[in-house]
Amino acid sequence: MRRVLVAVLVLGSIVAARNLQTKGTQTAMAHNDSPAEMTEAIRARLTTQWEGWKNQDPRPNEEIVVEDFQSFSADGLHRTGRPTRQQMAEQPIAGYKLSEFRALPVGTDEALVTYFVEIKTPDNVEHHMYSGEAWVKRGGHWKIRGFSGTLMK
Repeated sequence: MRRVLVAVLVLGSIVAARNLQTKGTQTAMAHNDSPAEMTEAIRARLTTQWEGWKNQDPRPNEEIVVEDFQSFSADGLHRTGRPTRQQMAEQPIAGYKLSEFRALPVGTDEALVTYFVEIKTPDNVEHHMYSGEAWVKRGGHWKIRGFSGTLMK
């Protein structure tokens, strides 16, 4: 009887260990989105949001950024809610270039997005920033839920 109990415990431990090893490696995507489709949809919306900022147009923020948005900006400030027209005016950009874009599904209708951005200000100063964002799919559209930016030297 003792051998059977030990065998059951050992088998249970092996099964549990295997489940831990594979946990998170298979991420479900809702609506049958492939990772490539998700990546392209997010990249397109992110570009629209950056274009809106460059053009001081708040509409993309209203369409692409969720109401409960959280950010830790490169200026070190924590902000909640969608970026405002005033924030855009305080942080104007004349141009930008996105590179090394990656979108990783982290759950059903959720993704972690990272990229580098080269920002040129109206006074011709260049900044290099590494960005990390949390994206969620709401109402059939990908939206930014969180942002953290780090200025690079």
